[in-house]
Amino acid sequence: MSTPPPPRITPRTAPSGVRFSVLLPTYEPDEKLVRAIRSVLSQALPPDAMQIAVIDDASRPGLVRELVSFADPEGRVEVVEHATRLGLCGNWNRALGMARGELIHLLHQDDYILPGFYERMAAAFSQAPRIGMAFCRTKFVDAEDRPLRTASRQQWRPGILANWLPTIAERQRIQTPSVVVARRTYETVGGYRPELQLALDWEMWVRIAATWPVWYEPRPLAAYRRHAANETSRLKASGVAWADVARAIRINAESVPPAIRTRVLAASVRWYVSSAMRTAERQIRQGGFAKAAVTLGHVPAMLSLLDDEPRSIGTARRLMLLKAQVGRGLRRRAA
Repeated sequence: MSTPPPPRITPRTAPSGVRFSVLLPTYEPDEKLVRAIRSVLSQALPPDAMQIAVIDDASRPGLVRELVSFADPEGRVEVVEHATRLGLCGNWNRALGMARGELIHLLHQDDYILPGFYERMAAAFSQAPRIGMAFCRTKFVDAEDRPLRTASRQQWRPGILANWLPTIAERQRIQTPSVVVARRTYETVGGYRPELQLALDWEMWVRIAATWPVWYEPRPLAAYRRHAANETSRLKASGVAWADVARAIRINAESVPPAIRTRVLAASVRWYVSSAMRTAERQIRQGGFAKAAVTLGHVPAMLSLLDDEPRSIGTARRLMLLKAQVGRGLRRRAA
């Protein structure tokens, strides 16, 4: 069954002369938004070359303006408030529609960029004007800015990635704050899909890779926060994460050429099934048997995507053992 087309991003009627649009979609932000804005302002181009805008999704009145004015007392940053909440995907697409620049950077309200980010992204599009997007390596930090790890390197030198579509279609390897996308790319492939929540960015990177060359910068120039209060953690805790991943795997397969589709689909399913079972093992160790039951409950849906491939005996046995552990844990709790 084919997937409905993504939302359309209306082309600009005339060139604006703006090189970058830096867009920060927000909802009920905290002081981390100040760090995000200051990281942009510290390397911002002049106002006629860089649009910087905060697009709020119906937060409490006054909250966003107070934080923005603290981060930017000179008033460089636009604040666009809305009374109607559209949710993550809706607000991202709303932000894209407001972009005046040739290149668009969506920056989460609790993430930030490191010195040299815009310089290197601008250089990528200057050296390879035909690319659809560019991204850099990412540093993962916690809520207090303590380093957790650095993303795996995709290649050693800056440049266009070879054979990138099957690589990104296998699993998510990019964090949104590290990405700059040409506006013409969004105008061609459309906006983010409302049927996805956690995996909407991954599906976008696959869709872009199916149509455009992609540039990689190996220097870590963006920071992605992992903490209990961010949107990713909220979605994972709500139990929607694995169902969303399964939906994205199916949609992503439509972007992959038929000649390699079966192989890429199988690799993607195997990766995420294994990831789900590792998550369940951790939940079991922590005594979260009900959470583990929910996680394991999504594994059959992912495996069902492999209609033409024999199921791994090892995977089936591992799943059976984990379900048995969960059952024993729940019975002990109920006793």
